[in-house]
Amino acid sequence: MRDPYLILGLGADADDAAVERAYHDAIRRCPPERDGEHFSAIRAAFEMLRTERDRIAYELFDRTPVEPADILERAAPVGEPRRPDAAMLQALLRGDA
Repeated sequence: MRDPYLILGLGADADDAAVERAYHDAIRRCPPERDGEHFSAIRAAFEMLRTERDRIAYELFDRTPVEPADILERAAPVGEPRRPDAAMLQALLRGDA
C-alpha cells in the first residue's frame, strides 16, 4: 500500500482534526461513484491515521517497503514545479525522508 500520509496529502505532524479534514477533502475530490479503487485507498489511509494512537502504531509497526510512486511524489509533488536537490533524492532512496 502507498504511504497513507501521501494519499491524504498530510504531513507527519498532522493532528486528528487535520486528518479528518484531509479525508473529507479527498472524498469530495474523488467520490466512490467516480473511482472506487482510489476511494478505497483514501478510506484505508484514513483508517490507518484516524487517531493519534493509530498514527503512532503506523510509525512504529508498519514495515511495508516504500513504493516507487511514493518516492516520486515526495521528490516532485504535484503542484508548483520544482526540482528536488540531490540530498533529498538520496534521503528518499535510503527511506529517511
